[in-house]
Amino acid sequence: MSVILAVIGGESAAFDDASLYRALTAMRASSDDRFAIWRGTGATLAVARHAWEMSPSFSGDALVVTDGDLAVVADASVYYCDDLRAALARAHVGLTGTSASHLILAAYRAWGADCAAHLEGDFSFVIWDALTHTVVAARDFSGKRTLYYSERSSGGSGNETLVLASTAGGALALPGANAALDFTVIAETAAGLWGGSAETCYEAVRVLQGGQTLARMDDAPMRLLRHWSPPAASTREAPPFEEAAIELRKLVVRAASERLDTEADTSIWLSGGWDSPAVFAAGASALDAQHSTHRLLPVSISYPEGDPGREDELIREIAARWSADVHWLDIRSIPFFDNPAERAAVRDEPFAHPFEMWHRSLARGTRATNSRVALEGVGGDQLFQVSEVYLADLLRTGRLTTLAREWKSKGMSGSGFRNFFRWAIQPNLPHLALSAARVLRNGRPLLSYLERSLPPWIDSRFARVHSLEERDRLNAPRITRGARADRETAWYLSHQYFPRVFGAVSTFAKDEGVEIRSPLYDKRVIELALTRPREERSSGAETKKLLRAAMRGLLPDSILAPRTKRTGVTEGYFARSMREQLPVMVDAFFEHSLLEAAGVIDALTFRRAVGEYARGVQSNFSASLYFTLQTELWLRSHVGAGTSSALKETPSLRTAVRAEQ
Repeated sequence: MSVILAVIGGESAAFDDASLYRALTAMRASSDDRFAIWRGTGATLAVARHAWEMSPSFSGDALVVTDGDLAVVADASVYYCDDLRAALARAHVGLTGTSASHLILAAYRAWGADCAAHLEGDFSFVIWDALTHTVVAARDFSGKRTLYYSERSSGGSGNETLVLASTAGGALALPGANAALDFTVIAETAAGLWGGSAETCYEAVRVLQGGQTLARMDDAPMRLLRHWSPPAASTREAPPFEEAAIELRKLVVRAASERLDTEADTSIWLSGGWDSPAVFAAGASALDAQHSTHRLLPVSISYPEGDPGREDELIREIAARWSADVHWLDIRSIPFFDNPAERAAVRDEPFAHPFEMWHRSLARGTRATNSRVALEGVGGDQLFQVSEVYLADLLRTGRLTTLAREWKSKGMSGSGFRNFFRWAIQPNLPHLALSAARVLRNGRPLLSYLERSLPPWIDSRFARVHSLEERDRLNAPRITRGARADRETAWYLSHQYFPRVFGAVSTFAKDEGVEIRSPLYDKRVIELALTRPREERSSGAETKKLLRAAMRGLLPDSILAPRTKRTGVTEGYFARSMREQLPVMVDAFFEHSLLEAAGVIDALTFRRAVGEYARGVQSNFSASLYFTLQTELWLRSHVGAGTSSALKETPSLRTAVRAEQ
């Protein structure tokens, strides 16, 4: 995978090439990669890139690009390049090359620190402007390319050194870095809370958030600016449904076309739902229109008959419409846990994706088709459907007849008052009322919509002292205007939990030699989707009406028809794997829990919860069981190695480590 490193100001000239190479290799760069180091007055930039990413379809063959007083390193794939070139021409800025880095540098010449707002793509980059002594770094809003930063004192000179790197480990790999752990963030990860702050598990390292630009001039304080936020839901009169469907089809076809590999076949991670099939149909249609010899090749996971994840028959029907052969993967051959302790040891942070091996298998399936680019359907759920929270809007606005009709048509009439309270009443309650309910519920919180509660095994004193619940609320996006349904869409597009997840999945794929691209997560598609009424996202038993209408003629009518139940549900795979394997791992690793020694959890309560879940008891905290296990494994590999100052700061943790050793 491409990784970038920048050292700005202060000690920028203090690190020799060997130290910089070690930092690059700490970010999973391999000896076969292309390396480059550039040194200028006040800045050092470095990059490592896989050979396959040197293609024009990816970051390109330019490593460190310089132009006069400017230099840039980037991990980027830029789309809509023709539109960008036209905008640069209007700004009277020329291009000195064709790579993504050349385009980014030209955008900086045209628009300065606001350049990222004019780019469309998956990117992270660092620009050094020697003329103004300014560093500008940015990350696209989806967050597939990660970027971290750390400011460190330069021997009392007052000129702080700024280190930027593709991974947290890269930011810490240079000599003299502070690797002290932040147990508040570690506890949030173990609890499975949303998080959302720029803080990481390391006290000295922050993550540059999705859609954010960092800028610093000389010794002035660093500025963090948002270059992208989801546009507000439009209040203007939207065009008729059929016109909108035609426009959406054009946009999705263009978005898919922009993300196809220009030099080889592309794969599509194809499910039997509506999102990835829409991307598949749009991409295949674009290739047909171009009379291209390249293909869009489906890669899909097969589930056994009777499994709620099975969509094999639907996938075959979709692929047959475009005369495509499916490369099948068998879910029974995909391990849920695969050497979890060893994988935890190589992670920079405790967060682990529950479906890591699922995504890695899809990436390997892409490589089996000789493809390097994999398209996916991420964005469909966020943009084209909405949860039952819209029922709260109907109640709040007094549309009681419509509320009753919707409740009945969704088959919820027999679900009882508790479910009605959850969807129609609770989202309308102010925070003061929710807080007061804690007293009536014997300390159990009544949560706002989209909040997560603490698992019972998180130590209550630790949670109170470190304000875990309050932090989770404070770091969530501030969305106070509009209907609850519109707020939900904006929340999913702006909460920093999702760039964290997308960055992890992208890293898995890059490890396997594949780049993931998401045509539905396209600015143009998003802007259209946010002009559309809620009824097109969910009405009665139907969802995603607009997306389905946009694909008429490109997908079989039987696929686009309304469905009586969800398909492709992966909860069965998750629950089976967890119930079979979690108890054995917990028995092996939690006799002397480091999380307990640090005061984060009560290990006995955790083990009881694991036992109940393994016996088939339903739990609202099944995902948190996974996150706590993975955090414990991570802590053992990082603190157990004796490299963290947490050993000095937490005597009980030091004792627990000794007991294990």
